[in-house]
Amino acid sequence: MVAKEQTTKKAKSTKATGKAPLKVAVKKTILHKKSAKAKTAALKQASKSKVRLSRAILRAEKADKKNEKGNTDKRKVKGHAPHSSRISPVVGPVTPLASQTLFAPKENSDRNWILVDAAGHTVGRLASEIAMILRGKNKAVFTPNNDAGDFVVVINADKVKFKGNKEQGKTYNYHSGYIGGLKTFTPAEMRDRNPTNILRWAVHGMVPRNPLGRLQMKKLKIYTGAEHPHAAQNPVTWQPRYSKNS
Repeated sequence: MVAKEQTTKKAKSTKATGKAPLKVAVKKTILHKKSAKAKTAALKQASKSKVRLSRAILRAEKADKKNEKGNTDKRKVKGHAPHSSRISPVVGPVTPLASQTLFAPKENSDRNWILVDAAGHTVGRLASEIAMILRGKNKAVFTPNNDAGDFVVVINADKVKFKGNKEQGKTYNYHSGYIGGLKTFTPAEMRDRNPTNILRWAVHGMVPRNPLGRLQMKKLKIYTGAEHPHAAQNPVTWQPRYSKNS
């Protein structure tokens, strides 16, 4: 009996003061937020529909104006026209391009034979010229992935020179692939053993390190004397782009 009287007193006190329980207040705030979100969403949708209607009206007015001016196309304009229709047409005759990009074929039959006299030339400068010819960089049809170069015949390879103290100070390294197989020697020692390797190794360092570069190196023919066995190919003498004294 005492507990019932206490509960009735609490209910009366809440009615008298007008204070609702905490759960009821939370529910009311949630409902208020949901209603506010729904109102904002409805306003956004209404504004979007108004904008769309106004755009449609403007497009229809533009289409009517075009039809009044005598436009034969009476279709309704929907959105922007494609990019191809916005480009203005070409006025006058169309002339082809003056320059064309040419690529050398894989099996290039248009190869010449070049004769290079190495007497008195510097090794580095001459090697760069020979590598340019082997790769075909002196031609307009130079293609990096195809062999478009010419054959090169070098004579008097034993008469090339080095600048400074490179004849004794420069060293060549060669390794046989076995343990302790490293061999080092100077250009003077190589000149006594095999003088053609001086120019061959210099050119080899200036061509690509791949099958294409190895194929281009096969077109290089180096001889120590002034004679060569390629007279039947009628090689043309090459004039370098630099002078010997430079």
